[in-house]
Amino acid sequence: MADQVEFETPENVLVTYRPAGLGSRFIALFLDYIVLFVLLVVLSLLVLAIMAATTAGVAYLEKTFGGLQRRQAYEVPGYFIGLCFLLWGLGGLLYFGLSEYLMRGQTLGKRAVSLRVVKLNGFALDAPSIFLRNVFRIIENPFLPPLWLVPLFSKSSQRLGDMVAGTVLVSDEPAKMSGLRERLLRRLPVESVFRFDGAALAKARREDFEAVERILDRWPELKTDTRAALLESICGPLSKRLDMEPPEPALRLRFLEELLAAGYRREHRQLG
Repeated sequence: MADQVEFETPENVLVTYRPAGLGSRFIALFLDYIVLFVLLVVLSLLVLAIMAATTAGVAYLEKTFGGLQRRQAYEVPGYFIGLCFLLWGLGGLLYFGLSEYLMRGQTLGKRAVSLRVVKLNGFALDAPSIFLRNVFRIIENPFLPPLWLVPLFSKSSQRLGDMVAGTVLVSDEPAKMSGLRERLLRRLPVESVFRFDGAALAKARREDFEAVERILDRWPELKTDTRAALLESICGPLSKRLDMEPPEPALRLRFLEELLAAGYRREHRQLG
């Protein structure tokens, strides 16, 4: 298994992840199947309750007003039973697909063990990639061990669905950033030159914050020309994504620091 996964973001910043281990994958999958089973049972009971009410209503209407053939009345339960089979057949695809789309690459099980799905090309995770990786769950399941063990032999710890979709499951545990977080959190919002409200922060991708964090953490060891090139390559696309005016060259570093500080405050529920 690979020790780490590296890729460049669209801003040409190297981002490093640690691939998810087989044990954490199994725990996340086990937890997700528990959640999925509970959801399907609840939904099935709800469908059966609606079926019973509908069947009773149809029987009452037939008895009171007539007009329904007996065969039509008996077909009503069949529709609801078919709906239950459809839920159990497609429930897994819907649960994993919607969870990863709405929770930015995570499900409840993945979140519990700090795992996340990311794209290998550095772009944000998108709906087609999520759909492709989850369609392969039809053949990749715990009852087919040879396929489920594919990540052990993959260079980037990918399963078949990840290989097709260009994604990888990685550890989402926050890295220790040499006091960077603590230093930026000490800054008061009123001292900021740039204002990043909730709407602006919502437009920034997770990969943007990771790229900025990595640049600032390595800032003291970077050469002058490297610093200038990184600031130029990342500040323009970032300000455009946030619908803000690009910072002046002399304020580019402060722009990144205050963006990251605002992101940290949001994480700590301190955005003021």
